Amino acid sequence: MVRVELFGIPRLEAGTATVEVVASDVGEALRALGAQVPALVPEVISADGELSPHYLVAVDGGQLTRDPARPLRLGEVLVLISAQAGG
Repeated sequence: MVRVELFGIPRLEAGTATVEVVASDVGEALRALGAQVPALVPEVISADGELSPHYLVAVDGGQLTRDPARPLRLGEVLVLISAQAGG
């Protein structure tokens, strides 16, 4: 399992802060997330499981990625964030 943490608009749309999915890479995780939380499609996640240009995924609080082929390990945490969130 991989935990996906949602913040901002994705959290509001999903009505939850976290979703657990079974996935071996980022693309698979996003497709599973879209299937479990249809409210995120197509504004955050496209129908084919790609991120909207306005979002990024942080893997385990480190690497930011949009690469659907980025492999995931059991227990990793993805944080879905707006690329426009600033900081």
